[in-house]
Amino acid sequence: MPSFFKNQKSKNNLPPQADQTSSEQTASSLKNLLSENLTLIKEKTGNSSDIVIRHFKIGVNNSLAAAIVYIKGIVDNQSIQDYLLQSLMKDNQKTELNDQNALELISEDIVTIGNVSFADNWNDLLSSLMSGDSLLIVDGISRVLSVSTQGGEKRSISESTTQMVVRGPKGAFTESIGTNLAMVRRIIKTPDLWLESMKIGRVTKTDVTLMYIHGIANDKVVKEVRKRLKNIDIDSILESGYVEQLIEDQTVTPFPTIYNTERPDVVAGNLLEGRIAIFVDGTPFVLIAPALFIQFFQSAEDYYARFDIATSIRLLRVFMFMISLIAPATYVAVTTFH
Repeated sequence: MPSFFKNQKSKNNLPPQADQTSSEQTASSLKNLLSENLTLIKEKTGNSSDIVIRHFKIGVNNSLAAAIVYIKGIVDNQSIQDYLLQSLMKDNQKTELNDQNALELISEDIVTIGNVSFADNWNDLLSSLMSGDSLLIVDGISRVLSVSTQGGEKRSISESTTQMVVRGPKGAFTESIGTNLAMVRRIIKTPDLWLESMKIGRVTKTDVTLMYIHGIANDKVVKEVRKRLKNIDIDSILESGYVEQLIEDQTVTPFPTIYNTERPDVVAGNLLEGRIAIFVDGTPFVLIAPALFIQFFQSAEDYYARFDIATSIRLLRVFMFMISLIAPATYVAVTTFH
């Protein structure tokens, strides 16, 4: 797969020692001084205008300098204001904080957001920042508290435009992978619905999630899909079509080998049949593997019709497909050669 970025070739041609030195610098530990960490963040992000840095004081008598760093547009501003800034600037005046226990006490007693984690190197820090987390940096501490504040503008759930039905649910997937996973969770309420998340793409670091029902899906198929996803080495994943082309068996064929849908009920039905769903962040189309030829003659509405009617309609679709292939050739042969 050719690189999509011109400078990628020069990076790959670097000597092994230079490449190793560059990776070590990226994964190096953070600095103790707040000003140095903020300066390095600005340098690594190109001093981008959407990087927001909010300075404030914490602790008794405002003894510690701190800052919150986040990217405007991909965070929930209300969560930062209500559950992070307000807690840190108003509710911690009686808490004795120092440069030894500040982050631990903040994460346990002050911050009211559920998902928090620590980052002690630049790889984890930048990954959290670019994912929509807010970073809490305290002066004198070489660690950072990453607070989950993902948000921003998202498209609301709407009706499917490619697989419309008369009977059945109307909701379709959106571009948010979290929303898509939750829509399937609402249908299949079992702890055996297992998810495995990974990031694919050296530049985009796109979130990709593997979903299957443990005990129904074939373990060998799950292992094979997981292996193929982890073997993908590419700069960017912009849509699920990238993943489909990189993991399918046959590329020189007019027939698709992986099914795709934007309906959560179709995904749930295929999961219950033992198939595996692949969710890609940024697209409403979910991949389902493995795909069968007869599966492409099935409509989403077949799940809600009586079995004999649904089977008859599906056979009728196959019959009409064969007629559309054979009838024109038969007509030409009869009229031409009598």
